[in-house]
Amino acid sequence: MSSARQLLESESRWWGEHQHRYNEAIKLVKPSGIILDIACGTGFGTAALAAVTTGKVIGGDIAPEAIKECNDNWKRPNMAFQVMDGTALPFPDNHFDMIVSFETIEHTTRYREMLKEFARTLRSDGKLILSTPNAAITSPDGKIGNPFHTQEFRYQELKEILEAVFNETSLSGQRYSRYDKKSFKMSLGKLMETLFLSFGIRKLPYSFRSGIMKALFGYTLYPVAGDFILETNEPVIIKKCPVLFAVCKK
Repeated sequence: MSSARQLLESESRWWGEHQHRYNEAIKLVKPSGIILDIACGTGFGTAALAAVTTGKVIGGDIAPEAIKECNDNWKRPNMAFQVMDGTALPFPDNHFDMIVSFETIEHTTRYREMLKEFARTLRSDGKLILSTPNAAITSPDGKIGNPFHTQEFRYQELKEILEAVFNETSLSGQRYSRYDKKSFKMSLGKLMETLFLSFGIRKLPYSFRSGIMKALFGYTLYPVAGDFILETNEPVIIKKCPVLFAVCKK
């Protein structure tokens, strides 16, 4: 499995997007749900899940250094971290109420084995919450640009892969929505954002670039969780989103 872990910092172009996915998962957590957060990275999402349930929450990652970082940074009585391989989970059948797996299956060619392990360890009414890049947007010519990805999936392909393992699968699309509202100010803000993220300008300190955006438009340069939405209704719209978001039931 290849690796590209989310940094434990809010000053990242991807932080808000990643945080938004966990916020969506939190909406589905049972009050006493037992949860596995697989490929937990730095563990911030595991901690967020543990904060809304009295059940045990386990963060798992194949990288020992990631688990060490998690144990150093997060302490909750109902939370634990351990090294594990998603294709051979060290848990009995029907153990979890929820498994969260964000941006994981594109990192291993053994993703079918991993999905079967998720299904095996979920309870009969359990849910898998999963996200992965939409190849139609991120790799439209079929050439995967991200060196950490072993494959990427389009809407229909992901749907068929998940439906081969789970009885119910609901696919949504995650997209950036900051500039949905049309106005001159928002158009100017979008232009400034594009400029400040361009190759030459982005060498300037982030605090400087973001400070200008905050002063002029009232928001930071890098998006926050509230700058993203899930498109849930029309497949034609979902297929245009850069990230596919799935909720699967056994």
